[in-house]
Amino acid sequence: MMTLWLLLLAVAAVTAESWIPISQLVNSTANRGQSPYFQRQWGEMVLEAERLDSRLSSLLKASRSRQTGVGDKRYKVVCYFTNWAWYRKGKGKFVPEDIDTNLCTHVVYAFAVLDAEKMEIKVFDSWADIDNKFYKRIASLAQKGVKASMGIGGWTDSAGDKYSKMVNNPSSRSHFVQQVTGFIEKYGFTGLDLDWEYPKCWQNECSRGPASDKHGFSILLAELSAVFKPRKWHLSAAVSPNSAVIDVAYDVPSLSQHLDWVGLMSYDYHGPWDRKTGHVAPLHHHNGDSNPHFNVEYSINYWLGKGLRKDKLVVGMPMYGKSFTLANPSNNGLNAPTNGPGRGGPVTNAGGTLAFYEICAAVKREHWKTRRESDGSMGPYAFKGDQWVSYDDISDIKKKSELIKAKGLGGGMIWTPDFDDFKNTCGCGRYPLLTALSSTLNGGPAPHVQNCAS
Repeated sequence: MMTLWLLLLAVAAVTAESWIPISQLVNSTANRGQSPYFQRQWGEMVLEAERLDSRLSSLLKASRSRQTGVGDKRYKVVCYFTNWAWYRKGKGKFVPEDIDTNLCTHVVYAFAVLDAEKMEIKVFDSWADIDNKFYKRIASLAQKGVKASMGIGGWTDSAGDKYSKMVNNPSSRSHFVQQVTGFIEKYGFTGLDLDWEYPKCWQNECSRGPASDKHGFSILLAELSAVFKPRKWHLSAAVSPNSAVIDVAYDVPSLSQHLDWVGLMSYDYHGPWDRKTGHVAPLHHHNGDSNPHFNVEYSINYWLGKGLRKDKLVVGMPMYGKSFTLANPSNNGLNAPTNGPGRGGPVTNAGGTLAFYEICAAVKREHWKTRRESDGSMGPYAFKGDQWVSYDDISDIKKKSELIKAKGLGGGMIWTPDFDDFKNTCGCGRYPLLTALSSTLNGGPAPHVQNCAS
């Protein structure tokens, strides 16, 4: 009889919205005035209830982990899926099934684009997105507990005035909100990531856009949020790390109110456009850097100082390096004069950019030399002949992840998984950089080496 009663209490406990320990239910019904015999029986019942509590707690924890796919992960790990990486040859080819759902908590599909005439979101690459079912394959990651957003924009699509026209026209905004809602529903996503680079500062040129972009963008976010919240969809935006852009592009308190997270693109601080070598994503200011604002720590503090809620800030990290061609191969330190971007990698073939797995191969197999600054302000750089590249290695990703935890931020974001060593070509394990981020923030197996390419 006692066991049956406990089982009934167990059913009541686990079917409640919040699980109530059975021992708590038993004790709450105790009658202190009963006989000694009854008190002994009651004591045995409490012990049995505590044993059941232990078993039920383990079962519930495992069940919730299976349902969410991310267990008790506190921090966001946002991974961008690029629909052009599958065109790469050989081991560089990347498809939706290459995403590790044990590491990424959120995936953003990069990208859909804005139709300049209709002011509507539209498919960018129908061959990949529709014919090869990439939309469907990414959206289906929800079955594994990963939240999938549609991304709109990107650097190339941010050229011109179409986003500005849309946000500054109430009719166009309203039409966009209605149409993008249908688009997301049609393809099975559960969120939207806005990657307009940037309000007023179109492709970093702040003289090109009107000041009204700032307010128009905020209104768009409010209107999208009003539609998304009842559907329990998530709304996010990728934003600039540059304080000069932040000041004129974003109403930060408004972003903090309406967005679920703000993805800080804290990379590309330096590149071939500088005409001298520099680090792609320094963590702290380096004395040799002429701009004290161009580092991750400063960007984080600036966004928080402008009023962004700290748990909404998601810090971006590059899975790639920025490469340069040295003007003089014997002058190969920081701030060395350059003659433009470095040569494209053997797989990615993009001048000025090397995937982490290409950098690792260059260091391990082609014997590029590596250096680190003694002050720990940034990741390593590597060089050979007239080629030079700066990047983050495993220990640098860990340091940035520890900073996220120390400041109580929302998580980390990577651009992009297909640049990490996702096939373990360098022998440091699959996804060494992403694994460093995920394990530092949310636990789980860590990379088995301290660094892979330095």
